[in-house]
Amino acid sequence: MTTLIYRDFDQAGLDRAYNNRQAVPDFQTRYVERWAAESAKVRASAAAVRLDLAYGPSQRQRLDVFAPAGPVPDGGWPGLLYFHGGYWQGNHKDGYSFPAPVVTGSGALYIAATYDLCPDVSMSTLVEQTREAVRWLHGHAGEFGLDPQRLVVAGHSAGGHIAASLAHTDWSARGLPAAALAGAVPVSGLFDLEPTRLSYLNAACRMDATEAALLSPLRHIRREAPPMVLTVGAAELPELVRQTRDYAAALRHAGAPLLAVVECPGDNHFSIVDRVFDPAGPVWPHIRSLLGV
Repeated sequence: MTTLIYRDFDQAGLDRAYNNRQAVPDFQTRYVERWAAESAKVRASAAAVRLDLAYGPSQRQRLDVFAPAGPVPDGGWPGLLYFHGGYWQGNHKDGYSFPAPVVTGSGALYIAATYDLCPDVSMSTLVEQTREAVRWLHGHAGEFGLDPQRLVVAGHSAGGHIAASLAHTDWSARGLPAAALAGAVPVSGLFDLEPTRLSYLNAACRMDATEAALLSPLRHIRREAPPMVLTVGAAELPELVRQTRDYAAALRHAGAPLLAVVECPGDNHFSIVDRVFDPAGPVWPHIRSLLGV
């Protein structure tokens, strides 16, 4: 007899429903290796970049700041803070420098951040580290020309979860302006972590039911959240699409500022990253609007 553990999934079915790498077998060569090669070129050729700035004590609490050409404008540049994916247990900011030319070419800073990974740290520690990145950027904004009133956070997959978590953070309780973020762009995010807890992913994430609920943005929506744009590939695993739709519905129900939900036809869990940073694509105009460029 089949035992259902989440919705209509048994254990094997739930594991498949969240296994993006299995769903896109050529992800490594088609996307990850290409992004890494492009990022290395960007890091080597960028005229205005500060690499590996420490926003916390661990070796992975680091970020890169890519700046537009020319002098800093009055008030500073807007900034796009980007968190990579990897199901909270893989990847590094160095593989995600490749969007910098598009962002800086629009007149904004591109800030790529990385963080400690599970199982070396808990999920709660990981999320708290990303909050420290925002605090650090506000505290050091003048050093690289950031306008702290125009800081937008984005992230893909696990980074989408991070972006949403930061959007629902009470920044005034942490010594920052309530509107510490001017916008959030979760891409293919995980907004309810209960299926993560019940799946193969929890071998590294090690969440119990209480922690999974505490860290699920879907369960902690604040009407005071910054304007948000959600995007997901229409050709992604159905559970990823459902999570985005459910989160969008919850934002609307709570009266939180949801500007757009963009489901990109034909895009899988990896190609959606290319689509987000395509100036001719459907997502980039929304990001420009949030940045005010």
